Amino acid sequence: SGSCRREMLSERVDAMSDQAARTLAELRHPVRLPILLALEERPRSASELADELGEPFDRVNHAMRALAAAGLIELVRQEPAEASPNLLRRVFASKYRGWPMLVETLEAIVSTAGEPASD
Repeated sequence: SGSCRREMLSERVDAMSDQAARTLAELRHPVRLPILLALEERPRSASELADELGEPFDRVNHAMRALAAAGLIELVRQEPAEASPNLLRRVFASKYRGWPMLVETLEAIVSTAGEPASD
């Protein structure tokens, strides 16, 4: 029946909304979403991303640790660092696809925030 389906959907939305809120909270830091967008294109290390984003290595590395802890990115390989072959360079990739679409959706929401809803 329709009410059973609505109830099941409501339960799914309730469970998902808490996780979605936690995920969006992870993206509050200004460098995290650009990292996800870049990692969706191709796997990269923190040093590569720091250079590409024009951000300090420590900031990017910290953000990547937080994104990995949140389960949004994953280690895909370790390889000798070019500058120091004794050190391993950790290369990460996005675990999920669709970050550009999320950015577009969030931009649309933000641009219409405060406008009356159309029914």
